[in-house]
Amino acid sequence: MKPRLAALGLLALLYLPALGSSSSGTHPDESYYLGISAEMDARGAWLTPTIDGAAKWFKPPLLYWAERAAYAAFGRGFFGGRLPAALCAIALALLTGALARRMYGEPAELLATLLVGSTFGWVKFGRMAMMDAPMTLAFTAAAYGAWRACEEDRPRQLLWAGLGAGAAFMLKGPVGAVIILLLAGGFVALRRPRLLAGRYTLGAFALGALVGLPWYVASFAVHGRRFYDFFVVEQNLDRFRHPWTLGGEATLLVGLLVFLLPWTLLVLAALPGALRTWREPGSLLPLLWMAVVLAVFTVPSLKWPHYGLGCAPAAALLAARAAPPRWARLGTAALLAALAAGALAVLRWPLAPAAVAAIAPAALAFAAAAALCARGRLAPAAASAGGGLALLLAFAIPAVNPPVIPREALARLAGRDLHVYDYVPGIFTLGAGRPVHRVERAALAPTLAGGGVVILARGALDHLPPELAARLAPVARWEHIPGYLPPAVVARSWLERDPSLLFEPMLAVELRSGAVGAR
Repeated sequence: MKPRLAALGLLALLYLPALGSSSSGTHPDESYYLGISAEMDARGAWLTPTIDGAAKWFKPPLLYWAERAAYAAFGRGFFGGRLPAALCAIALALLTGALARRMYGEPAELLATLLVGSTFGWVKFGRMAMMDAPMTLAFTAAAYGAWRACEEDRPRQLLWAGLGAGAAFMLKGPVGAVIILLLAGGFVALRRPRLLAGRYTLGAFALGALVGLPWYVASFAVHGRRFYDFFVVEQNLDRFRHPWTLGGEATLLVGLLVFLLPWTLLVLAALPGALRTWREPGSLLPLLWMAVVLAVFTVPSLKWPHYGLGCAPAAALLAARAAPPRWARLGTAALLAALAAGALAVLRWPLAPAAVAAIAPAALAFAAAAALCARGRLAPAAASAGGGLALLLAFAIPAVNPPVIPREALARLAGRDLHVYDYVPGIFTLGAGRPVHRVERAALAPTLAGGGVVILARGALDHLPPELAARLAPVARWEHIPGYLPPAVVARSWLERDPSLLFEPMLAVELRSGAVGAR
């Protein structure tokens, strides 16, 4: 019990600090999801996801509903919006450990929990309001139920697979349910095929339908063809109509290897042994899990690097299955030592004291993890490495990166109708504490002429019609670190010890006084 409580405490420290800070980093998809849930909450809507009043069925609403519940408890802000996904990240790490204990014995529980919980991918995406952590929790629940049904003669546990399929259907759409059908159904078919005709398999399908279908039926009934064209055709079928490319596949596979860091070598070292013994259930389940997730996301042409995170728990199970070979252990230790050196190198920049206070102990944590890993103490190494990542993502970055709209800028924008250009408005809505609307290029001039204020990057002015740009006046200015920084810019900034090169100027603009009526 004490190791589990310690693991829970560590996971809470990894995923909960700075959830409420817009400075801790984001992702374009997160901005969509936060904006949708905030608008649904403001409108009191449960059925139809909207942005600026227009229906946007990018995803089913289960995560939006969870975020609405968190808004009710903690207020409509970043903490409430991100808390459901963070709790799912914590839960999937604990559930992965519980499954490892049943598969490989008690010593594997803590290691599997900490390995999956401390991967770079989960420490990054588990702290965002994204679908990945809730959906992967659904996969993990399905795998847990399938294992217990087949290997512990507990067919009732198949209901976990049904619950997971229904939840995945309400998070990601059909692809989530298909993955669970292939994962849980495939394992049962290979290990206990007679269970497929049993009442609990039927019950799992019924439970999945009970959880997953009502919203779809209601949406078809209310919106009809609009829902079909947007969600079924545009968001699902269209992903199979574009050419499949090797570049897209490389994005998925390389992304998985990156997001498994710093434990990638441990996973790669475990694969040959697992493949040799694939008929054994302890090898079969994680191998099937990884194969299904990667195969399903390989088929469509559109894919993103973080899609592979759905098989991260399976990768952690493989790494926890047996002691790694010496080369993998030492290679991982070298990687952790390189992370420590990289963190120390960051201190070359003249940073705020709060950033230095987070980066220095992060470097020490990575160095300690390297020493522990070299000695074969993988669980403490994972705890130390996870702590280092959390210090960087939850404390160092917020100490350097300003909020999405700083307090001084918000004061200047009080009472103004706010819009964003060339950005997804969700994070700005939560940052401002009131609706911020998206404006397209063609609507810029009318929006400004109506007294609106438009938030945009300073560089966007160069792409506006010169006659419009000349009529704009700044209401507020600030800076932020953009989502992508060219390596050459980072290198130059580091060599010159000039962090200003890493920042992108932001403006909130209005029409100059007297320019509203100008032609």
